[in-house]
Amino acid sequence: NSTIDAQLDIFGIRSIELDVYRDPTGGMFYNRMGNAFVGQSVESGIARLQEPGLKVLHFPDFDYNSHFLTFKDALQYLKTWSAQNPNHLPFSVLVEAKEDSPDVMLPGMGLTATLPFINNSVEEIENEIIDVFGQGSDNIFKPDDLRKNHPSLRSAAMNKEWPTLKDARGKITFILMARQGVIDEYVGINPKMENRMMFVFTDPEKDQAAFLNINDPVNNFQEINNYVLDGFVVRTQADSNTYEARDRNYDRMKKAFNSGAQIICTDYYMVDQRFASDSEWSDYHVSFPDNQLALINHNADQTGLDGCEILE
Repeated sequence: NSTIDAQLDIFGIRSIELDVYRDPTGGMFYNRMGNAFVGQSVESGIARLQEPGLKVLHFPDFDYNSHFLTFKDALQYLKTWSAQNPNHLPFSVLVEAKEDSPDVMLPGMGLTATLPFINNSVEEIENEIIDVFGQGSDNIFKPDDLRKNHPSLRSAAMNKEWPTLKDARGKITFILMARQGVIDEYVGINPKMENRMMFVFTDPEKDQAAFLNINDPVNNFQEINNYVLDGFVVRTQADSNTYEARDRNYDRMKKAFNSGAQIICTDYYMVDQRFASDSEWSDYHVSFPDNQLALINHNADQTGLDGCEILE
């Protein structure tokens, strides 16, 4: 991946996913045990990894390189970037509570045994967001900002209580991605999500439903379209598991665009570097027509919007 500065300022990305792992005492990911398989030192030598707190990486021991070592580093970067670009489009941060454990997948190999998000440890994510932004931050679009006087987030979403683009500029929205047990612990006895910093991806029938995660825009095209019309914000994927990048297949991307999903994720905001030297790869990449930063949703009322371009 290119630098995070380039992703935001050159490629115009306005949604990122952060994979976070628990490390309450520090040092859990200091050693990269997978390096031993190729005769390299396992010691990272990175003092920051010895400190307690959530760490950002895709998969321990093997796929550990990241623009940010810690969740707080990522949060501080986003807070600073947002302050420097106060007119930015609404920015979504998908926080995935990761529990993948190499030691479980390859037992007896001396690999890292990660900690699950149990016993309300999901609060570690909430608390680090509060530590960086503050509980009452106006920089964050929170569940309370959507729900207002409605009995639930679902009711507010379906009654189209979302802010205008003008009011949403300069705001960051955090959405928790996790297995259902972790979501249930985060919601707890607070189904209205009062005073919470994050929304959650959940089932559309639940009171907490405002953001829906529907990965496949091909087989779920009409479903996504219907949910968007109902008032939900939907996240989907323009590509998956490198298939589109290898075959130069834009069908899924076009379905994602036309579905009306507001958050479209891709692994290929730029051409895969292997394209230049490996015939198995193509120049597939995802961007809006004419490299526009954002598009007006085709589900929206188009009156008076002909030729309108969304800018920052």
